[in-house]
Amino acid sequence: MAKRAIAIAIAGAVVVVAGGVVFWTTSASSSPGYRTAVAGPAPVTATLDTAGTIQAVTQAALSFPTSGLVSAVDVAAGQQVTAGQPLAQLDTTSLAGQVASAQSTLATAQARLAADQSGQSTAASSRATPAVYLMSASAPSDLKSQQDAVTSAQHQVDEDLTAASAAVSAQQKACQPVMDAKQPSDQNTVDACTSAIQQAQNAQHTTAVDEQKLADAENTLSATLAANAAASKPVEPTPSTPAPSTRTPSAQTPSTKAPSNSAPSGGSSKSSGGSQSSPGTSGSTKTSTPASAEQLAADQAAIDAANAQIAVAQQNLAAATLVSPITGTVGEVGFSAGKNASNQQHIVVFGPGANQVSTAVSDTQAGQIKPGQRVSVTPDGSGKPIDGQVVSIGLLSSTTSSGSPSYPVTVSLPASTELHQGATAAVSIITNTANAAVTVPTSAVHLVGGGAFVETLSGGATSERRVTLGVVGASTTEVTSGLKAGDEVVLADLSQALPTSNTNARGLVGGGGGGAVRRGG
Repeated sequence: MAKRAIAIAIAGAVVVVAGGVVFWTTSASSSPGYRTAVAGPAPVTATLDTAGTIQAVTQAALSFPTSGLVSAVDVAAGQQVTAGQPLAQLDTTSLAGQVASAQSTLATAQARLAADQSGQSTAASSRATPAVYLMSASAPSDLKSQQDAVTSAQHQVDEDLTAASAAVSAQQKACQPVMDAKQPSDQNTVDACTSAIQQAQNAQHTTAVDEQKLADAENTLSATLAANAAASKPVEPTPSTPAPSTRTPSAQTPSTKAPSNSAPSGGSSKSSGGSQSSPGTSGSTKTSTPASAEQLAADQAAIDAANAQIAVAQQNLAAATLVSPITGTVGEVGFSAGKNASNQQHIVVFGPGANQVSTAVSDTQAGQIKPGQRVSVTPDGSGKPIDGQVVSIGLLSSTTSSGSPSYPVTVSLPASTELHQGATAAVSIITNTANAAVTVPTSAVHLVGGGAFVETLSGGATSERRVTLGVVGASTTEVTSGLKAGDEVVLADLSQALPTSNTNARGLVGGGGGGAVRRGG
């Protein structure tokens, strides 16, 4: 997968973050030809930006979207509540365990991909053997870009399959009334069915095209691996004819004894990580090769599946808290602490009237949303944002016009706010914040497979460094390990040409000033 910069490079030398000002040293560096920034402390805010529709509500019937044991009911009938106030809570022990298990699965999948890409062994001994390339000096770089192409193509196919599955489900739902109708359906129903069929076909066609791109990427990498293996295969020496001996056949002389560095019977062994030791080499100079194209694709698919599982587990955990979307009076409480809840039981709240915003997020974003998060809502035509908060996120997905699954999110607004019903608004949900000890411009961070990397500059030489990220903001990203305050990171290589409309997807993206962010690969 081609290295993906998390965001476009920051232009200029000053970045405004969460109301503060962070000064990045971007106009000079310790070596000419690079635009850099110095890692340092700063506040970081991560937001999820989308659009929504303003609606008025006077009554809300609330139920848990997932079943479970009710651990607490915080309100009673007749009680006054405010928007965003918790009403009831499910026991979260098993739900939190599901999140932790999914995160562990993801970490394992990411480690496996990183090991297979570098040609390291992941055997039980955990003794990694670095890959040794016996081809030209450019071979590792070419190989790395082809590995990235395979993982990138696999990731796209995984997204396509999710979208295609959602589109097919939407088609079945839209066309069911037409199939079941004993009388001809009205034109609107037929049109909805026809549109859903077209969307499903488009999603399936996109999947087929991207699957072919994946096959092409795998074939290219397989050819390179085969060429590397052929070039690095040692030349077997011609054995000399042993001198006649009067010893019995079972006794070997030193000249006929098998060399101590011979491969064991059965040939070379392939490790669980895909690394392969070449026969005929000594134990101290083992040669290993990266995993096959098919193995890398499988590794990336495992990462994508783990990410999807994390999103589902986090959604379920967030839905364990039921909050009121409006200010009003509790009219009915259908739950009891210590008993299991179903979606047929409700808490009903009546209010004098309030505004809320309905929006939607993708399946990969849904795990970041939970009730109580602060939201900035800017109605169209108004330059003044309104403070709100997330009050619910649905677990039943709908399908967008592109065929991708999306999940509904409800944001409450102050009751005193006068807004036009049905108007659209820009919605910015604050998903995380941190007062980070070490941060870098987001444009300096690159994602490869399951890992994050920055390019550092020291003594005029650059090197790639793996880092662990914390909160990722639009302009600034927290680094929790792999980098320290004062380290110089590269934002742009000024010797590289600026991108054009014909720039390949793996090329450069616009950088601050006159440079461009090095994408690597």
